Amino acid sequence: MNWIWTLLWLPLAAVVGVVVRPFWDEYSFQILTIVVFLNVIVTITLWQKAARRPEKLKKKFRKRLWDSEPITPKHQPPPLKEEWVGVFGKNRTEELIQFFSDFKDFANVVNAWLADPDVHPHHNPWRLQELPKSELSKLWGGSGPTYGRTYAVFHNQVRIGEIEIEPDWEYSTQNPRVTVHIELDWVRLLSFGRIRSFLTDIAEHLSEYRPGTMEYVQTNQQIDLAMTSVLWETQEVSQYGFENEPGHGQIEVKLSGLASFYLEQRQALRNQAAKAQQQT
Repeated sequence: MNWIWTLLWLPLAAVVGVVVRPFWDEYSFQILTIVVFLNVIVTITLWQKAARRPEKLKKKFRKRLWDSEPITPKHQPPPLKEEWVGVFGKNRTEELIQFFSDFKDFANVVNAWLADPDVHPHHNPWRLQELPKSELSKLWGGSGPTYGRTYAVFHNQVRIGEIEIEPDWEYSTQNPRVTVHIELDWVRLLSFGRIRSFLTDIAEHLSEYRPGTMEYVQTNQQIDLAMTSVLWETQEVSQYGFENEPGHGQIEVKLSGLASFYLEQRQALRNQAAKAQQQT
């Protein structure tokens, strides 16, 4: 009898497909946007209601994390290395040199955005501080070294994560496509909105993160998946009859896109600095 039901369902599925397809073709972006929005609402609710609690932290640490002022970054940019020529060849070496030149001001540009009261009217505790290492680990390709820029992520006075940025193949100022890996610790100590706001700030500088674009929808999906994973890890019950000790949560997000907005913001800051210098 099962094969009879299967035969009956096949024509029905074909008819439904014919009827639904034109609707999907016309409204697919809107449907995906609604799905992302509903996913955010559900994730926020679960984030607020997560029952398992990690161990209590020391008062001094909590004060530095929650009730202090943002750090004053002390950047340590990595030097360009001559041995890259022998490792990657002329074309890739030129791409790396151009990337390192273009992203020399990345931390300053993002920090200016994070501290801008017109962008963030309320206190924004996030800051980036460039690190001296250029060899990447999270974005390592699996064969030979992978080079790029790395940044420590601070929430007020506490370092809670790291960012790696790598130029894609055929990178240029006209085609500034990059890949970024973001890792944040202690995320269960912060609100859902605060973490998501920081992730979208980074995404906006390194991708075409604008409403109305498919990349906007895809980036939101990746961010929300990472946020949901934290909840799952804290609530999961092991099949072996014991639960993992609840931690403070870690998020990892990998994004890719054009860093055009960053380059535009960099130029705007340079223009402001030049204008201010002329007036002095």
